Formats: sequence, C-alpha cells, structure tokens
Amino acid sequence: MTLALVAARKEELAAVLRIGAWPPWRRRSESAWRQRRAPEGALAFQRRDHMVAAILTGAGREQTERAMSWLLESEKPESILSLGFAGACTPNLDIGDLVLATSLHHIAGNPFDWDPDSLERAPESPEFPESPEFRESKKYEDLTADGNMLEYVRTAVEMNGIDFMSSPTLTVDSLVRTSGLSAWLGETYGVSSVDRESYWVSTAAASAGVPCLSVRSIAYSVNETLPEIAAQLPDTPSGGRFAPVLRHGARHPRDVWRYIRALRTARNAVATLTAVLTGNGGLADGTKP
Repeated sequence: MTLALVAARKEELAAVLRIGAWPPWRRRSESAWRQRRAPEGALAFQRRDHMVAAILTGAGREQTERAMSWLLESEKPESILSLGFAGACTPNLDIGDLVLATSLHHIAGNPFDWDPDSLERAPESPEFPESPEFRESKKYEDLTADGNMLEYVRTAVEMNGIDFMSSPTLTVDSLVRTSGLSAWLGETYGVSSVDRESYWVSTAAASAGVPCLSVRSIAYSVNETLPEIAAQLPDTPSGGRFAPVLRHGARHPRDVWRYIRALRTARNAVATLTAVLTGNGGLADGTKP
C-alpha cells in the first residue's frame, strides 16, 4: 500500500469516494473503491488498483488512535495524507481554502482550562499542579510536518491554482463553534486552523516512522459561528446526522443551508486536492516527495 487517506467523517471524503475513480480503474458499473473490514467504529476502503487506502476514523482522539493503529498494522502505508474539515482562526482564510500544516499542536480539556502559555510550558511546570487537563496537555510534544511531503504538496497545489496557506494548526478535544473563540486561538497560539483529529493522526504516523502531512479544508470562517446543532452531532464516521440536521433546519432553515453549503465547498476542495495528488505521477504511484 503506497498511500493512505485518513479522515474523520464520510462527509469529508464523500466526493473522493464518489467521483475519485481515476482511469484506468473507472468502469460504468464499478466503483473505484471497495469497502473493507475495519476496526469497530471506523470505515475502511481500498482503491481497486491497491495503491490507495482510505479510512474514516470518527471524530476525536480515542477513535482516531484506534483506527490509526489498525491502519499502520494492516495496510503498512508508505505515506499518509490526513484530510478533513477545519475552522479558520485567521481572517486570511476563506471557506474552501486549504491549510497545509507546517506543525501541529494540541491542547487538552475545555476552553476554561486553556492558558495562553500552555503550548510553551514544560510538563514539570509548577503552575496549576492539580489540573489533570494541564498535565495531559503537556504529555505530548509539538509535531513538525514531514518536510518532503509538505514541499511536494505545496508545489502541487500551486501548480493547480488551489488556494492554500502553509501554517501551524491546532487540535482540541471539542468542536470550536464560536467566532470569538476561533479568533482567540489564532491570536494566542499563532495557528491558522483548528480541528479535532489531525494531531493524533500525525502522532501515530510519527511513532511508526511513516511520513505524514495534514491538509485541512476550511469549512467555516473565523468570523462565523456554527449553528448549535453542529456541536450535537455524533462522532461516528457515518450515519446519525441527517435527522438532527433536518429537524434543526425546519426551525432555522437559513443557518442549516449556510452550513451545508460551506461543507459542500470544503468537501469539493478536498476532492480536488486528492485528485491532484493521487493521479498519474502522484503519491499513489509511489512518487517519492
């Protein structure tokens, strides 16, 4: 297996799995992908040329780590592309823009536990000694992106005219829904986007010695507050989201329509990038970045 695509939810790779059937494997009656057995709580797919695998981990740390353990042991990919949606933490990013992570950071706990200096303090810091969230947040070092993959992908998106930003990113334990918190994270920690999985994907890949790059598509801008329903949706890779969104949409149609339209834009940006990187001469052909 040459390349593995990792995302949290099916919505993030829906366009890839639906239209990502690149020649010569595309047939009218046959999808380019086939579903495989996967660990509990995850969905796995393999492209029919056996060069690309895709796994949907579900959102959050626990599900991501379990799925990554299976992926690294079963598929043994030569490189990993972590894909998905993120919220912008800077006004320089619009919906559908891509963020190429130069480094990845993590803060544990909820916003009430976060401190402006928490990314810089050592685990032995005497401050807040009784806070388990603080101790947990400093058990992990910040991660730097694989330089060769970063340069390869950056060149690819530049040549194809895809809007992007290379920047540090942040992973947190719960959805950042409000515009004020998104802006604060960007200003405080110097990150351009926030998500819930990319740090854990990269941590697992680094532990296994597999080159990995996180690329996130912006699903909501720094000035936008997501509808409350976004924080109530299940973390499963697929299913359980249509009915709650439909019920919320009956009461707040404009909010839901704007949210769905933004996700569609972000999803298509992921599909465009993936098509570029997995086409002829790309990562899926074993081209070394």
